[in-house]
Amino acid sequence: MKQKDKFTTTRKAVYRQLRYHITFFSALLTGLVLLAACIVSFRAAQREIQDAALNLFLSQCQTVNAYLATPGSVDTQGLLQFVEQNDLTVAVVDGGTLLKFTPTLSDDTWNSLLSELQKGDVWQKLNSSKAESEALGLTALNENWRVSLQNHFTSTTQWFNVLVLQPVATDSRTTLRLVVQYSLIFFASWSILIAIAGLLSRRMVQPVEEAQNEQLRFLASASHELKTPLAVISTSVDLLLHGTSGPEDPCRTIQHEARQMARLIDDMLVLTNGGTGRWRLSTESIAPEDVSMSVYEKFAPVFARKKQKLNLEIPDTSLPFIWADEQRLEQILSILLDNAQSYAPSGSSVLLRVDQQNGKVRFWVIDHGNGIPDSEKQTIFGYFYRSNPNSISQNSDSVTRHYGLGLSVAAELTRLHQGTLTVQDTPGGGASFCLMLPSVHNRSRNQ
Repeated sequence: MKQKDKFTTTRKAVYRQLRYHITFFSALLTGLVLLAACIVSFRAAQREIQDAALNLFLSQCQTVNAYLATPGSVDTQGLLQFVEQNDLTVAVVDGGTLLKFTPTLSDDTWNSLLSELQKGDVWQKLNSSKAESEALGLTALNENWRVSLQNHFTSTTQWFNVLVLQPVATDSRTTLRLVVQYSLIFFASWSILIAIAGLLSRRMVQPVEEAQNEQLRFLASASHELKTPLAVISTSVDLLLHGTSGPEDPCRTIQHEARQMARLIDDMLVLTNGGTGRWRLSTESIAPEDVSMSVYEKFAPVFARKKQKLNLEIPDTSLPFIWADEQRLEQILSILLDNAQSYAPSGSSVLLRVDQQNGKVRFWVIDHGNGIPDSEKQTIFGYFYRSNPNSISQNSDSVTRHYGLGLSVAAELTRLHQGTLTVQDTPGGGASFCLMLPSVHNRSRNQ
């Protein structure tokens, strides 16, 4: 028992570790993508701020040029106030004379800036009557500057140029606000994505865990079911070896149990191969009436020996053909009839009926036994399911052992035929199984 608990604990730890790994790699991948998106968005926001600042500077330059448009009536006081408020430096060359408006710069700073300007072509353009209006950038005094050069002609011989400079101030508060904003967005989004990744990893691993648990339960149940016939065979062999019984009865018992084991193994192969997709049906166009008649003729004597009656109901009009594996279809119907024969009381009748509805053919197996409780109508198709032994007809063959795989096999074969198998109550008591398969015409249309 301790070893089993240890094995279960180990399996849970493996699945838990698998969920952690899936969550980690998902979080890492989504985090990198989210980080890249935040960086791109942050850079874009910075560029928008810079573009807005440049547009504001150009608008301020237009205002400065408006102040200087008429040299004879320049509002010097208003210009100086505007320049000071917006941290601008204005240099005007009028007929070769340099005028400066630098309320925010000291003389030393202006002289150093002027020295830097004289080293480049900006100074030459400022003193040229052929200068073209332009906006550019400049690096001086270990600082970046926005520069706007505007040429004005007051007459054919008179001109003046206006140079407006503004230091590119790095607004640390705006940058810090952007960094904090995008950091909060990143970590909040990443936390949500990690939580979603954890939830999805649990959902991803859960079907695998359930499938393995189902497989382990299947193996455990199969092992348990195989122990019984093996024990009977072993006992019969002991009787033969010790000579305590005649050879006829032990050999008959061994043969019967071997057939039971073969049937159990065949059912297990159907379930395992059908679930893995390795099972292949030999399908062909089949008349439902022929299959029903074949199964009826095979089971009618069986029901008669059990003092029961099997009835067959086929419509007068022809039914549409179905695309099915005839042998496997007969196996499905045989399973349903065998269950009906086992659980129907002595003297009762079982009906095998065939009809059609909405382009589909329906095979009904209707008995009048104890029925199936609503709580068990879904579980009866599970592996190794067996109902209450008290519900089995006392008239059924006592040596026939039901392993609880019949309906599972029938459901799996029905799935391979792309059909449905359901159960409902029979009016007056009992169970009615309905096998519904698409007709040839309806199947081709759906495909």
